[in-house]
Amino acid sequence: MRKLLAYFRVALIDAFIYRATGFIWMLNDVGPAVIALIFWSAAFTTHSSFAGYTFPQMLLYYLGIMFVNNVINTQPQFFLSEEIRSGDFSNYLLKPINLALFKFASNSSWRFVRLMFIVPTLLLVAKLFSLDLSLLHLSFFRWGLIIFSLIMAFGINFFLKLTLGLTTIWFEESGWLFFGFVILGTFLSGELIPLDFFPAGLLAVNNFLPFKYMLYFPLSILLNRLSGQELFFGLLFQFAWCLFAYGLYRLVFHRGSRIYSAYGG
Repeated sequence: MRKLLAYFRVALIDAFIYRATGFIWMLNDVGPAVIALIFWSAAFTTHSSFAGYTFPQMLLYYLGIMFVNNVINTQPQFFLSEEIRSGDFSNYLLKPINLALFKFASNSSWRFVRLMFIVPTLLLVAKLFSLDLSLLHLSFFRWGLIIFSLIMAFGINFFLKLTLGLTTIWFEESGWLFFGFVILGTFLSGELIPLDFFPAGLLAVNNFLPFKYMLYFPLSILLNRLSGQELFFGLLFQFAWCLFAYGLYRLVFHRGSRIYSAYGG
């Protein structure tokens, strides 16, 4: 715990120094959702609902996307890949530095800074689109489920991307893997549009992939759109994917650390 707090303090100082960068990335994550809301606000002028979504529900859905993308969705693979190419990855092998803890603290510090920007932005967007706060009257039990699901979503996202970053040990350039994963995640996680609009066949396949459980599933709990059976099996799959992502990260890290070689200085 002391190491984690020490990592976090150092990374937090760095995040505050480059807070303008955090603000720009926050706008990058918020922009597509705001554009989608403008589109949906026009569409709902002629229809009361689409695929079971009313406009207040759609507004909550995209506000959730803005929050998740800024606070939970992390991108450690890009920095890790650069550390592997530059030789700085050796620090995790030669010094008592835990890679996962260090990256968690580093990414969490940037999430903390982003909260300073995203919370006022969410309130502004909610005000502009006249959010109905009555939709947020959920029980403590359901709030607990939402928090648990978001933690699992973070775990899936974080450890899968760490694993992708570690592939740079074998590939000189892994950017194609990173961006391929991001593109698939953007499409299959429900970030562009809710998965309810997808064909049944694609939905059936997507139920067994991790992307749904990184965004759409926790937001569906928030909107109370799941039956008891869907909620149970969804949480089960989400927990299983989180364990699998962690196990895969440990396996790849162990295999990669045995063959990694750093050159230069």
